[in-house]
Formats: sequence, structure tokens, C-alpha cells
Amino acid sequence: MSGNERPHSGFTRRSFLKTTAVAAGLAAVGTAATPSLQALAANYESGQDETKSEHVFCGVCRGNCSGTCKLNVHVRDNKIVKTSKRKFNSFPNGEIDRICLRGLSHPYNVYGPNRIQYPLRRVGDRGAGEWERISWDEAVTEIAEKWQAIREKYGDQAIAYTRGSGNMGTISGVASPMFNVFFNKINATQIKIARDQANTRGVNRVVGSLGDWVLNDPSDFKNAKTLFVWGANITDAQMHDWHFIAEAQESGTKLVVIDPVLTQLAAKADKWVPIQPAADAALALSMMYVMVSEELENRPFLKEHTCAPFLVREDTGKFLRMSDLGVEPTVIEVSREQVSAASSSNKGAAVGQGSTITKIVDQPAVLEFDGKPVGADDAKDPRLSGTYNFNGVTCRTAYDLLVADIMDYSPEAASKICDIPADTIIELAHMAVDGPCIHRLGWGSNSYTNGVHAAHANITMAALTGQIGYPGAGTGIGDFKPCWGINALVKGMTAAKYPMISALFLPEIMRTGKYKGQDYPIKSLYVYSGNPVCNQVNTNEYLRDIVGNLDFLVVADYTFTDTVKYADIVLPAAHWFEQQDVIAISATQCFIYSEKAIDPLYESKSDLDILRLFAEKMGHPDLLSLSDDQYMAQVINTPALEKLGITWENVKKNEDMYWYPSKPWIPWENAEFKTPSGRMEFYVENPTVQFDMGQEFDVEREHLPRYFNPTEAYQGSPAWDKYKLILLSERPRFRVHSMWSDNQYLRELDPEPTIKMNPVDAGERNIADGDYVEVYNDRGHCVAKAILNDAVRPGCTVYPKSWQQNQFKAGSWSELLTSVYDPVGVNESYFDNLVEIRVWNEG
Repeated sequence: MSGNERPHSGFTRRSFLKTTAVAAGLAAVGTAATPSLQALAANYESGQDETKSEHVFCGVCRGNCSGTCKLNVHVRDNKIVKTSKRKFNSFPNGEIDRICLRGLSHPYNVYGPNRIQYPLRRVGDRGAGEWERISWDEAVTEIAEKWQAIREKYGDQAIAYTRGSGNMGTISGVASPMFNVFFNKINATQIKIARDQANTRGVNRVVGSLGDWVLNDPSDFKNAKTLFVWGANITDAQMHDWHFIAEAQESGTKLVVIDPVLTQLAAKADKWVPIQPAADAALALSMMYVMVSEELENRPFLKEHTCAPFLVREDTGKFLRMSDLGVEPTVIEVSREQVSAASSSNKGAAVGQGSTITKIVDQPAVLEFDGKPVGADDAKDPRLSGTYNFNGVTCRTAYDLLVADIMDYSPEAASKICDIPADTIIELAHMAVDGPCIHRLGWGSNSYTNGVHAAHANITMAALTGQIGYPGAGTGIGDFKPCWGINALVKGMTAAKYPMISALFLPEIMRTGKYKGQDYPIKSLYVYSGNPVCNQVNTNEYLRDIVGNLDFLVVADYTFTDTVKYADIVLPAAHWFEQQDVIAISATQCFIYSEKAIDPLYESKSDLDILRLFAEKMGHPDLLSLSDDQYMAQVINTPALEKLGITWENVKKNEDMYWYPSKPWIPWENAEFKTPSGRMEFYVENPTVQFDMGQEFDVEREHLPRYFNPTEAYQGSPAWDKYKLILLSERPRFRVHSMWSDNQYLRELDPEPTIKMNPVDAGERNIADGDYVEVYNDRGHCVAKAILNDAVRPGCTVYPKSWQQNQFKAGSWSELLTSVYDPVGVNESYFDNLVEIRVWNEG
């Protein structure tokens, strides 16, 4: 680790990590309306009572770190003066009562100089930042008139809307069905962000879906003998989960961190495995090689709870079904309530509109030990191996097909791919068998074009060992998803006329005006709760092909972002603490009530109130006519949640309500999986794509987990002759994506963009610690300060993501990132990039 001083902070990196005081030694900054971080820390008193002069409201910090921490929002004279930690009532032992520097710094976000105060109209060139103030009526009238003109000329689909993850609210945030109510009414096109989906795709196609990011509750970590963390620096990116890991280690759990970089978490690990970037699938496959070769696999689990004994047809790649052997499918009737409560029984096609559903069950065929073919659910002791012929069709078991692939990854062979000693691979395999163990997947392996297979391989290892679905055993990404049981079909909801489109498809659609070969012009984009110009890959492509081909860009935000800079109309959105909401996307597994602490400042409005203005002006005055409370009651007051005592009134009363029947929550208990067979289907019978734009993909490759090179980030790739450094990013503790970027309290600690390099790589390029360097490739460039750091793997560089364009001396990080995507995962490949670095010659 470098011990060099960082500009303006007065700290060395080493001394900062040792410091326990929140803001010791910081110089005070801010205005009378925005007290310094030092003052906030000095006045901090957790659980402070209200007084006549100070009122304390229940707030929720809801950036996309997933922590959703409860906060006391302290208000004096109708001004927020500070925040402090607030207790969770659902966890009386205090295990998730917490606050971080971001949470303490919220007053600056509310009152900072970059706050958007009133509607603005662009008067100069796009991106020039030249505006004129207009009224809300002028803004909404102009938006409605231009949207209507675009619809008449190009069709309804020409109006598109998109969001990021800047507000986890249920009514005015990313989880809000209200945007669908309005935009479905005018038949607009929804553009979905495409980040952090590859590992979800790889896991869910094996076990089915309980949500995008699912794992045992982190309080269960202490029940694991070994906790594997793959590509996640939890001390910074999900710092709210770090204490669970520390407590697990204190209880005797061994921590294994698999990461190319010696991160803060890796430095705390019992074993750090410095893997070659993008090689995670090869490591998992090799660990399975050891398990199979040493006969360590859990054969009873494989037979009973996985597709291992299923017979796979050589001619089609499909499972052999009992109907192929002359056995008619079974027709059964089940109640809809049973299906929703126990989706793991989904073993056939379902039809019907009433209270019951007709299911047609055509079981996969297996061979009993005596050689008789039977349905998988009827087998008592099915065979795991063998090649058989039925009516001229050759079939092999799914297990044999998996093992055939695994056999290409001996520890010696995988060692060359992963740059890990063969003995280490064997040791890791033994640890993964000696359970219970948990594999916590991060965003690292997710960020290459082979990311789906990295997760597929990892969850397949859980099938091989049976280490899933009980205390201390599981594989997944982290339990952060929408609460179960909520209702998205609120008053006014209609079905979308057009398909949801991935943001990664948008550049091509904008270039060609076509979607799946058909005319599909998009001419206007509405952006809320997001900053795609900063956070989406390949900024220059985004500005050229998307923004450059838009007739009309409207952005709603509370602060000036890179995306706001290019808008035609800017709308001032309210801050989280200026509106009432309920948070139903949470790593706490709770519904959390967020009170309105102050009225919206200046002329800002909540996202829902903005939608109401749109609806009225577009000729639908009654579309969003319910009150905020009524909408929240519609979302939460469902039969499934009422059984747990969860209603909107109870959430308001209790502030937070845990939504699982028991703690800690452990997914896939009793080996119940939401796949067509109800088993872990590591052999994917019918591979599909995340978003269908008509893209081709290799169906044969997608049946089983494989290792293959990523697109760019490997030695010998097509770009290797020009660029020989892999560009990795980290999710810093001082921002969440681009949120908090302009918070000057945090900029005292983290003042400018940096790039971490290994001293060996820096020496080869005559780069000294502290030099300003230009990082570049064919897509763009970026200027940042070089930090020489032995913790960075040679051949790699690491940058903290999502600085704003105006915070660089030149360029930006997102310019460098490829927009090439895996056709199956359709996920932004943040790490799949090669660059070169040189000392910056200013000008």
C-alpha cells in the first residue's frame, strides 16, 4: 500500500485506514446552511431525542449501495442540520443499526450549491451548460407539446424513458410502478439499464429466480465454516455487510477472498487468492475437477435435487421426456395460491384464468439403477452416469456431460489460465466440500463478457457439493431485491404496448432507427433517478449515437450531473428527505418508512408529482389521482403481506418491518428451486437471452458452464498489440455510482480522480507516484493522478468509478469502457477493457 499523502486531506492512506474518528483533523467547509462534516461528527448523538427547537424524522439512505440504513434527520427551523444513526425496530439487538460518512453528509446534498432549484431550458449548444429559467407550467407545456408532436410524426414508441438507481423509493423511485402507469398510458418505450446482471443471469438459470441478487442473509455468515468472497471489496462497496464478515471471523469462520487485487477485504482474509482477471469460471471448474476426481461430490444430493440423472438427447440437446418413451403427460389442477407460495413445484406448463391452474407435467426421464427408464420424480435410485439408446436416439446423463467439460480443467491446466498454483486450487476445492460454506459473488467476475458463465460455474459447484439451502450454506450475489408480496398493479396501470429494451441496444437503434429489423425511431428520452452519460459504458458513443440523435432530452434530478448538462429541459426533483416514501428494495429485508422531514426546497417536486403534471397536460388528469398514502397502501396491502402483519399503516407505525417469516432468511431451503423441474438445472435445457433483439448466440455453449476468454481483457486479445493493461474499477466508499460526486464534505477525503498502478508497470512507462497520467484506448481517454500501489496485480490498473466529467482535467473513465456485450447476459462489461498509460503532457 502506498503511504504517500493525498492532496488537501492531510492523511496518508495508511493513517486514514487506522483512523476511527469520523472527521478527525478535517478543515471545516461549507456555508451556514451546510455545516461541515467535522461539525456533524462533533454533534453526533445516536438516538437523540426531539426538543422544542429540534425535530427528528425517520429517514432512509437509499443509494444503490443496497444498505438502506435508517437515519435520524434532525430539523431546526425547517432546515436539516444533521443526520445520525437510527435504530431498526425489526432487529432489537442492533445488528443492522449503522451509518457511514455518506449518510452523515446528506445535508450537503440537500443544500449544496449544485442543487437544481427551478426548471431550466437549454439556450446554448447541448453540453454547454447555458440555461434560462422557466416556470413549471412553461416546462411541462413544452414537454407535452413536443412529445405529442413526436408521437404524431414518428409513433408512440418514439418517446422513451429510463432511470438509474438513484432513488430506491417505491412511489417516487426506481421501484415505483407510477412511471409505468403514465408511460404505458402514452405507449412509450422503456429503456432498462444493463449493469450487474451477468452473475444474476448465471445463477438464476440454474436455480430459478427469487430476485436479481439473492444469497443467505449476511447474519448467517457466522454459521459457515468457510466464506468465499469472489470479486467483491465489501469493506468499501457494501460496507454495511462488513461487520457481519468480521463477526463471522470472530466466531471461527474462515474468509477466503478471490480477487486480482489485494483489496481491504483481501487484506483481512485468512486466504487471499490473486486470480487472473476474468478467470473465475476456470477456477470453479477446476475445483469441481478435484471434487469429481477424488469422489468428493455429494451423490445423494445430485440424484435427488439436481438434473444430474436426467437423460439428454444427443440429437436436440433437450432432456429425454417420458412422452418420448410413450408415456402420456399428466394433467393436474393446483390453486394459484399454491403456485405463488411454492413456485418450486413448477414442473410443467400452466394454463387457466380462474382460481386453479391446469399443469401439464411431462417428466424428464432417468434410468433407475435396474436400467428401467422412469420419470425423475418417480425414481428411487437413478443412475448418474451412462450412455443409452432409445428408439435410435443416443442419450447421456446431464452429469456425464458436466463431468466431460470439467475434465478439461485439471488444476495444472487451470493454473495456467488463473495464474494460481495447482496446489491452491486443490486446497480451495477441499475447503468448498468441507462445509457448511457460503460463496458470496461480487461484481468483479460479473464485469466481463464471460461473466454469466463464471456465476453458472459457481452455482453448479453448489449442486455438486449440496452446499446450499441450509444455515451457513449458499451461493449467490447478496440479498438485495424488492420485497416479496407487493402489488405493482396499482390504479391506472395498463400493459406496456412495446417491449422493454436494454440500454445496450439503444446506440444501434438510434443509429439505424430500427429494432429487430423493423422501423423503430426513438426521438425523445426522459431520464430520472439516473446519470447514464456518466455511468453507462462508452460515453463518446452514448453522446454521439444516443444524445446526438435525440430531438428532445428531458432530465429530472436534484443536482447537476453529466446527463443534466446535455438536457433540453431540466426539472428540479426533490431530495429523499423532502418527500414521504416507503423503501421496498433493501439489503435489510425490511419495508422501511421514510418520513418527509422538510418541504421540497426551491421549486423542486417529487417524481410522482412531476408525473401528475405530465398526465394532466397530456390529457389524462385522473390517471394519477390517488394520494401518495393511497398508492403506498395499494402497493403494500396484499393478502400475502397481511398474513405477516405487514400493511401500510403498520409500516408507518413501526417504521421498519421484516418481510420474511423467519430470521435469518436462507434461500432454497429444503432444496426447493424455482426451475421447471424443481431441481438445480446446471444443464440448461433451453438457453435464452436476457433481452431479445434478435441477436445470435451459441446455444450449445450455453447448456453448461464453460470458460472462454473475455472480449478484450486478456493477453493476446485483438487489442493486445496496442494496449497491455487491464482496466479494472472499484466502487469507492465515498460515492455510490455517481451519487455524492459533488459532495464537498466527502471530497475533502477523496479530492480527485486517481488511477492505481503496480510500481513495475509504472516503472516501465517512466511514471512516478503522483504524476498526472493519460489513460487511453481507441474509445477515449482520461487524465488522473497515478497512485503506485503494490496491492494492484501487475498488468492491471484500478480506478474509482463514476467521477463527473467536470472533475477530470480531461476525458472521463466511462469513455474507455467497451459497449460490447455478451449476447446472452446483455450486461455492461466494466472490466473487459485494455488501455495504455502515459505521463500527461498538458495541452
